[in-house]
Order: sequence, then C-alpha cells, then structure tokens
Amino acid sequence: MKICNIVMNVCIVGVVVAGCDAASEPRGVQDRDGGFSCPAWQCGFNSAEVNGRAIRELNLDGAANSAGLKIVGFTAPLGLLGYHLDVEDDELVAKKNGFPTLRGLGLIGATILVKEPGLLGLTLPITIAAYDEIDSWAADAPDVPTYAFVYPDLGSLTGTRNVCNDELTDVLATAATVLGGETYNLTSKTVNAGMDRWFTIACAGSAAAKLRLLNYGPQSDFDGAGNPATVDQRQATLKMITADYCGTGTSYTANGTAIAWENAGGTVVSAATGAAEAIWTEDGALCLGSTRIANTSVACSLPSCSGFDLDDGEWATYLPAP
Repeated sequence: MKICNIVMNVCIVGVVVAGCDAASEPRGVQDRDGGFSCPAWQCGFNSAEVNGRAIRELNLDGAANSAGLKIVGFTAPLGLLGYHLDVEDDELVAKKNGFPTLRGLGLIGATILVKEPGLLGLTLPITIAAYDEIDSWAADAPDVPTYAFVYPDLGSLTGTRNVCNDELTDVLATAATVLGGETYNLTSKTVNAGMDRWFTIACAGSAAAKLRLLNYGPQSDFDGAGNPATVDQRQATLKMITADYCGTGTSYTANGTAIAWENAGGTVVSAATGAAEAIWTEDGALCLGSTRIANTSVACSLPSCSGFDLDDGEWATYLPAP
C-alpha cells in the first residue's frame, strides 16, 4: 500500500508507515505543496451532516442523537419488504428472518429515513448510493467497507448531497465508513463504549475513520481470532491520532501534519527514522520527545521518552526524518 506524506511531498511504500493526522473532524485538504494532493482517507472531508445537522451517531432503534436526528424507517433495495437495518462486524447490513443478509453491493439503493427534530421536522431519505472496499492500514486485516450516503438537497447543483460534506465534489464518492456499538466524544477525545444499537458514521479523514482503517474498530477482528481491540486500546489510538498529549481533549496538531506510527501488536509497522514523538496509552502520551508541530507549548509536564519503549504503551509515534 502506498501512503503519501503531504508535508515532505514524497511517497513512502510499505504497510502503513505514515499517516496524516486529524485534530477531530478535519476539513478537506487538496493540492497542497505546489499541486500535491493528499489522499482523501488521510486528510478527508468534514463530518457527516444532513441539512446542517450532525448525523455522525445514529441509533438503530430510533432514539434521537444530540442534534435531534433519529432513524424512523428503512427501505431495502428494490423495495424488498421486511428487512431491518443493523451493523455487524463494523459494516452495515440488512436482515430479515429466514432470508439472506444483505451487505456490501447488495445494499446499494437502500434508504435510511431520518427525521429532523420537532413535530414539523422533515423526514429525509438517506440513500446508500455506492459501495467500495479500501485497503486496511493494518497488515493482514480485511478490506474496509465504505459507503456513499446521499440525500436530497435542492440547494445543490445536482439536487443531492453527500453526507460527508465540505470540498467533496463527487456526490457518489464512498467517503464514509461505519463503526458499530460505539460513539466518540470529540471534545474529550474519548471512546463511548458499550453503546448498544448505536453506530458512528465516520467520514474520510476523521479520527474515527482512521481508527477503523487501523483495524481498531469496536466490532473488527483485531487479533485474528475474531476479537476486537479493547476499549483502552481504542482510546489510546484515538489519543494518538489526535495528538492529545495531556489526555484532556486538547489536540496539539493540525490536519495534514505527517506522522509515522507503529503499534504494540505489530500489525502497523513503522519504517520511520525520525525523532521519537511519544508513547501512547488510553490516558494520552506517557512520555514526550518532540512535539508533532515544532515549537508547540504543551500544557502538561511529561517525561522524556528516553526511558520508555513501545512495550510501555499501545502506540509509538515518530516525526518524519528531516
């Protein structure tokens, strides 16, 4: 797999040796550094929205999310009756007793009906208009299912809009993945685990999408035996991606900043030769060498990383070699 380092304007070949991090919900980055284009799944698009309201978390049983949006119906492709929406192994599926489960390409044309808040709130159809599978960023992990979710928008040139907004010119781009049974607090940069019947829509480039691409999804096969990463492992990953050194929710990074990483399980292996940045646990950085962005002042005191190694945490990160 080829990963492009947008800061140094070079490409490095290997198994996910570098990434471009995201502070929380990143804006799209296009044509930086004299025309160089950052890959969408590293830099990405803004958060998932419908009519300006966030739909990054939805409940399969119709509970309203923090923006007041809720699922009120589901229609399977081709008008097939009796199917209900679910999330299984961090991918969308449609199920009906006694019938084959619909997934992947079989979901194209399915519609999720989402209602805006209030008695007079609009009910908007969100259609799965396209499906693709992209390479995982972890060795030997299965491909990651991705979706194009679109909804009617008379204010757009095409009359439809992708739920992953901001600088996404292709309405049918498969710009989102899903994570089941879990949501994420964007303020504290923490994992809300055990959220039964909830799922997260993670747009390309967001911290949640990168967590999924690194094979740390809450329903993903992390260890090859069908078990996901632990909650602590997932939160350490979220802290690492967002550069939350102090563990308080403050991100000391900016979208598009290059970083190399490797995990304790050896599924993401770095070939980096630059300075050590940090060792990461669920509480943030265990130690700090060089800050991800040079000359950054950090609001907590952390020891040097000279006495620590990857055995002490879940992740080690490195700055690109000069």
